[in-house]
Amino acid sequence: MDSNKRRNTRIDAGFEAYITVGDVVTPVSTRNLSLKGALLDGCGDCAEGTACELHLPLSPGIRIVVSGKIVRAKGDSAAMSFREMDELSFTFLHRLVTLNAERPEKVDEELLRVFERL
Repeated sequence: MDSNKRRNTRIDAGFEAYITVGDVVTPVSTRNLSLKGALLDGCGDCAEGTACELHLPLSPGIRIVVSGKIVRAKGDSAAMSFREMDELSFTFLHRLVTLNAERPEKVDEELLRVFERL
């Protein structure tokens, strides 16, 4: 475990995205991203415990869509924990994190640990 005590590889990623909470759509940007969550800027109205959906457009017609909840909110930033996504979104997210990670092999090691616990 590294010095920041996180178990999952996070990448610094300033992607433009948006979250939906009910019928409200809020533009945000990702500060960092992992297979389990994201730190978002532009979430001044996000409240801890709120269910939401993150939409991360990668190119026209291709996007990562993941549902989850806000686990921490402070000022204009919010931490989102991912709960569910379809296979295609997971494939894109995995590839995005792996391609941008300092140690790409660590991302797959983290996945193997998850499957070993099942």
